[in-house]
Amino acid sequence: MGYPLKRLTKRLALSTTLIALGLFSAASQAAFPDKPVTIVVPYGVGGSSDAQARVVAQALSKKWNQPVVIDNRAGGQTVIGTNLVAKAKPDGYTILYIAFAWISNQFLIKELPYKASDLAPITSLGIYPLALMVRSDVPANTVAEYIAYAKAQNRPMNFGISTIGASMHFAALEFSNQTGIEMVFPPYKSGSIGALNDLIGKQIDGIFEGAVFKPHADGGRVKALFMGLKDRTPGWDLPSATEVGLPNFDMTAWYGLMVPSATPNAIQEQLSADVRAVLAQPDVRERFAGLGVIADGMSPKQFETFLAKEYSKLGSFIERNRAQLSQ
Repeated sequence: MGYPLKRLTKRLALSTTLIALGLFSAASQAAFPDKPVTIVVPYGVGGSSDAQARVVAQALSKKWNQPVVIDNRAGGQTVIGTNLVAKAKPDGYTILYIAFAWISNQFLIKELPYKASDLAPITSLGIYPLALMVRSDVPANTVAEYIAYAKAQNRPMNFGISTIGASMHFAALEFSNQTGIEMVFPPYKSGSIGALNDLIGKQIDGIFEGAVFKPHADGGRVKALFMGLKDRTPGWDLPSATEVGLPNFDMTAWYGLMVPSATPNAIQEQLSADVRAVLAQPDVRERFAGLGVIADGMSPKQFETFLAKEYSKLGSFIERNRAQLSQ
């Protein structure tokens, strides 16, 4: 009788241990995140990307009761920051903010230090319609007047960009293609804020940017002539692309988040759900709207499908403009 009792005691002890381990594991997963989280933004401080990322970081910090730090790693056409996250520990504590350049770099840079498969989509953040902004002293108040003015100059128009392959770059290039205005596109290490400062200082001719810079147009420091969407957007009463005779103009910026692809699925799903939850909050949507962003959080699968479509669309655009992009 003693032997069976002893074996039963051991089994009970083992079961108790396994249950305890299971509870510990569940508690560990439920505790994520239990330390600061970093969002790497591969753009400069002060631009639209930086502003959006900080809104999300503040909301997540409040939700998680943990610091969420923005790490601006501008440079290298966003490759520096992207590679940092691609090589990061896949534990959910290092997140990458992405935009157009995530896709365009795959076509424009021959040897990237990472593979696209090194990163997994978490969620979109929203779309960001882009407006044509030009120097305040230009004798043009409509797109038609600006086209006539630009073509009368004996030089190309200088349109500042945050980096090669960025949305503001492709929007300016598409505007050039559709209007016949000759342009060059000086990139700014300081991002769109640097381009804006030079536009205000009349060192360049124009930029395509969103409503984060609306106060400068309202204050007369730059002129905003149209918004590059088919229909008018709420919050900024500018003519739409259709109204100014450019119904096929289609270059709207978008943003999202990714993590190293080896990050556990449970953490990827939690990150996506938590970010989408804060994007649904009225105060976050209001702050996004103030930046000109239309909040839109997708599931990982939805965002993956969206990125595949953008890959096809932007790839086709790049191939059509390969000669200009290679200059």
